[in-house]
Amino acid sequence: MANRDGHVKIFHSLEEENREEYRRRARMTPQERWDELGVLQERMWGRAWRSKPMVRKATWETLDW
Repeated sequence: MANRDGHVKIFHSLEEENREEYRRRARMTPQERWDELGVLQERMWGRAWRSKPMVRKATWETLDW
């Protein structure tokens, strides 16, 4: 994990990395979490993800029980 100040931390296991990631997210404000989601969405879908619907047709199933 690289911090903005240039330090790199090496984790000894995926569990240790997951715990640190959980702590990092817990320290974030709700706005910071939304901003991070926006960055990830833009990486996946491009800049148009904000203006174009991602789902063109939705379907659902009805069950009798």
